[in-house]
Amino acid sequence: MKVKDILNMKGPEVFTIGSGKTAADALKVLVNNNIGALLVIDTGANISGIVSERDILRSLHDNPEGCLSLTVRDIMSSKLIIVEPDDDIDYVESIMTENRIRHLPVLSGKVLVGLISIGDVVKALLKTTRYDNKYLMDYISGNLA
Repeated sequence: MKVKDILNMKGPEVFTIGSGKTAADALKVLVNNNIGALLVIDTGANISGIVSERDILRSLHDNPEGCLSLTVRDIMSSKLIIVEPDDDIDYVESIMTENRIRHLPVLSGKVLVGLISIGDVVKALLKTTRYDNKYLMDYISGNLA
């Protein structure tokens, strides 16, 4: 299974936020859309980072009184790891595990085509495993033609 297969199932919708917005603004978008991360866009509409619930929690821990007024630029992760639509799902899973990240932007060339989460990857792997198990059970029981 490939990243593009996951995007076909979940769709290409990606939520973004401007780097000058506040952590409170980011939190509102995350909660209202029941998501865990936002891609951060700079003034030139380029991807400059990603901000997650975890980033906001760390900021809250470090600055309990002023966390929500900090800008997204101040709390985001700027070192992005990206994947491409033709990347294999096992490769993506290993990147997420090794780097302890839960969200990856998907770029085709320089064009953003989606954002996948570890939940999307697990769901896809489970679907593949269920299919393989059914096929093997049918093979073992002689139900295949």
